[in-house]
Amino acid sequence: MDIETVNLRKGKLPADYVGGAKYEKKFLGELIRKDGSYYSRLERREYYSPTEKIHPAKTPVHVARWAIQRYTEPNDWVLDPTIGTGTTAVEALLLGRNAVGMEIEYIDVIRESVKANNPLKKKYRILDGDARQIGKYISDLSFALVVNNPPYSGDVRQTRFAEKDRKGKWLNYMSQYDGRLPNLAFLGENEEYWSTMGSIYRQCIDRLKKGGRFVIGIKDMMRNRRPFLLPERFGDLLTAIGMTYEGMAVLKHHPTTLHLNTYEKKFGVRPPLYQAILVFRR
Repeated sequence: MDIETVNLRKGKLPADYVGGAKYEKKFLGELIRKDGSYYSRLERREYYSPTEKIHPAKTPVHVARWAIQRYTEPNDWVLDPTIGTGTTAVEALLLGRNAVGMEIEYIDVIRESVKANNPLKKKYRILDGDARQIGKYISDLSFALVVNNPPYSGDVRQTRFAEKDRKGKWLNYMSQYDGRLPNLAFLGENEEYWSTMGSIYRQCIDRLKKGGRFVIGIKDMMRNRRPFLLPERFGDLLTAIGMTYEGMAVLKHHPTTLHLNTYEKKFGVRPPLYQAILVFRR
């Protein structure tokens, strides 16, 4: 499969970017095609497992692809401690890198996508488990890159119930996290959450080569109809661990949703439309 090189257009922050975080001051550029068109989040449908549509939060393909193309070489190892539907591993394998990813559910969905997208027969590990213990699973490896779209903004009300109805369907089908599992997103963004994410990231950084990069993609959230600046919190977390900040890129959420398109008209507040992509070096 021919994998397009993700283009980074340098310049000023897009006029419709909603942020305000201090990490914007070192702007690397916008992930956008040379002709000015936006990368589509729907492109993954071309080769990812059709069953991944059940997952409520999928990492943007082009965040992982850009980071891997920019900061690794063929045969390097790439790590994602909370890999979601397997995006980082798939993009790494297609680009001739080796990959490790861990997830606490949807393992069959991840493995289906990975198995179908490894034409170069690169090495990979899809770990079924809790990212809180990731260190003991990767102690034999050294990574050139860590890529992560962290779990956030969770709530136990977003879980699916453990029971099914008489026809075998989940009683709360629209909420697609399993409430029986210790999903990190259920912590919200409380102090336990930040302490836990710090511990996970330290374990990853312990296996990151000197000069290796940690790239984190975060979409700003809205809380009480005001921007909730998660990129700044994660930036502070990684710098506190000892990583050196290199800069921020952005990727527009495209195509936009009806919710995003009507948010400003309904509430008089412009919603966040981009992924902030923060880059750190060990």
